[in-house]
Amino acid sequence: MFFAKIKKSLRLQLLFNLLFVSLFPFALLFTYTVVSMQSKIVQQSITQQYKRVQTIAGLMDGHLQSLQKELHFLASLDLMDDILAEDIDKRVSILLAKKASDLGAGVSLMAVSPSGEIVAASKDTLRNTQFMFSFDKAKNFTIEKGKLFLYTQIHASFNPKKIVGYLLLRYDLTQLDRYLAHEAYMHSYITNKSDFYLGDTTKLQVHLEKESADVITKEHVIVYEQLSGMLEHYYLVYGVDKSLALKFMYDFISFMLYVALFGIVVIIFLALRYSKSIVHPIEKLTKALQHIEQTQDYSHTLAVESSDEIGTLTDSFNDMLFVTSEALEALERENRVRLERFIQLIEVFNSIIQTQDAKECIDVAMQEIRKMNLGHDLAFVTTKVSNGIDLYVKDYEANKKDYFGTLMLALENFDDTNEEKFYHSIANMIMLQLEKIALIQRTTAVSNAKSAFISHMSHELRTPLHSIIGSSQFLITYENMSEAQQDTIANIESSAHYLLNMINEILDIAKIESGKMQVHCEQTDLQEVVHNSYSMLQPLAEDKNLAFEISIQKEQDFHLYTDAKIVQQIVINLLSNAIKFTEKGFVRIELGVKNDTIALEIIDSGIGIKQEDLSALFDDFTQVNTENENRYKGSGLGLSLSKKLAQLLDADVILESEGLGSGTRASLVLFRLLL
Repeated sequence: MFFAKIKKSLRLQLLFNLLFVSLFPFALLFTYTVVSMQSKIVQQSITQQYKRVQTIAGLMDGHLQSLQKELHFLASLDLMDDILAEDIDKRVSILLAKKASDLGAGVSLMAVSPSGEIVAASKDTLRNTQFMFSFDKAKNFTIEKGKLFLYTQIHASFNPKKIVGYLLLRYDLTQLDRYLAHEAYMHSYITNKSDFYLGDTTKLQVHLEKESADVITKEHVIVYEQLSGMLEHYYLVYGVDKSLALKFMYDFISFMLYVALFGIVVIIFLALRYSKSIVHPIEKLTKALQHIEQTQDYSHTLAVESSDEIGTLTDSFNDMLFVTSEALEALERENRVRLERFIQLIEVFNSIIQTQDAKECIDVAMQEIRKMNLGHDLAFVTTKVSNGIDLYVKDYEANKKDYFGTLMLALENFDDTNEEKFYHSIANMIMLQLEKIALIQRTTAVSNAKSAFISHMSHELRTPLHSIIGSSQFLITYENMSEAQQDTIANIESSAHYLLNMINEILDIAKIESGKMQVHCEQTDLQEVVHNSYSMLQPLAEDKNLAFEISIQKEQDFHLYTDAKIVQQIVINLLSNAIKFTEKGFVRIELGVKNDTIALEIIDSGIGIKQEDLSALFDDFTQVNTENENRYKGSGLGLSLSKKLAQLLDADVILESEGLGSGTRASLVLFRLLL
């Protein structure tokens, strides 16, 4: 909904386009700067922490090294020879206490005899301690339970090769805490990954797997490094809160967002101000267009108020209105001419199509064309000329077009090609009507000749057939003939009757096609017609042992105004076909009313008909090919004649079958309403 509103408003589109053009580069630059700055700040923080870790590690290592040097210095003093005496000179203990105090808290000094007994110490409490210690000449130090032990040999001043004891320095590693960071946003600690932890209580999420590495988590930037020297199995871990490391970047982002907000306000103000000067002339153009659309007044123009692109657009709009007005007037004139020509074309067509012969067609066409003010240039000639339209009529029998004549219209005087096409269209109408007339005349002549021939031949054949039938009937009654002779005569009589029925059907079809079949309508009782037909064909059904039934709908009046003889002829034809093509089963006549029409249906259990053959059976001289084709002989005219006779009564004959072996339903549907 919101975007649809924007699409309908040029002012809003200008506003959003300006915002997009202004803020999109800023957003790209801002995103790039933030991403790049964050990466650089984090990397810089890691570098600084590495330097701090290395500095702290150096300080701690230097401190321990200085303790070791002090220890070596003390061991080299001649005073240390006193540890050989049974009663040790107190000066050694005083010296050790003084030196331990100088070295700071967490430092204790002890002089140990070769047997491991503490003979002098910086604290008297250490004198009574039995010190079990294994001195390793290679390392000169060991760490146990958070304590660093530094030791060195004491040699006799009078015999440098003689070892008179050991000088031992015990250092509490917790004193290294002073080298760690104790600020709010910084975290550092020393650990050996097992039993020693010194420093910040904040446990950083880091796994000590390498000698040194850096880790960036959601909250911290962490570096760690394995210490060297005496603390080689210890790690110094140093971490800084991300919020502190990225504080400058967050301040920069806040500043940029404030700048962006201020920029948006300025852009909106400028966009609204300048969009008004752009949109206002366009709104005037829109109102002018709406006015023209409502009033269809193309003479309306707009005043040009500026010389910029908007002014040029307004001037072009006025020119367009002028050109459009001129074009509409020309189009209206052209439409009037075309409409007049179209009406004339229809009038010519209506006049030409009613003509009955070629001469009348040409005369009527010439009269209609003269009405179009072309009388002085119009003529029809039977020889070809250069300035006319040649007429050709197709000879369908020879499949060619014959020259008929030329309409002289002086086509070279037409400036408009559409006018020339108009008269060519009239010429095409004339040629089509001439072809139609020729076809009708030829078809009528052929039809008349066919009907006359069929009628003449049928009448000529009926007379000898009647003689054959009479003679055969007389011979059948002759007593002295053998049974075989009588069968032969009976076959002659049956064949003669078959030929006579075929001739009668051909004559009926010829009468229908020639329009000579007369329909004599009268009040007819269809029940009586059905019963009469049933009685006539009952012997045929009995000869084939068929169940021959009648079913008439009760409480219905089947009186109809129609031709009873034609209806009976149709019913007899349909019943004869049903009995003929049914070897066993039944033939049933049903008479009833369906949807205000009378339906007389003849249903059988005969051989049935294929779906694709149903429509073909209504063609003249057509029979369906079956396996028993030779068994069911016929002319193929019964259904065709029944269909044509039904159409004379405004009725219809319909065939239905579900296929071979499924029987057939033949329906005579009378569309007239009941009386």
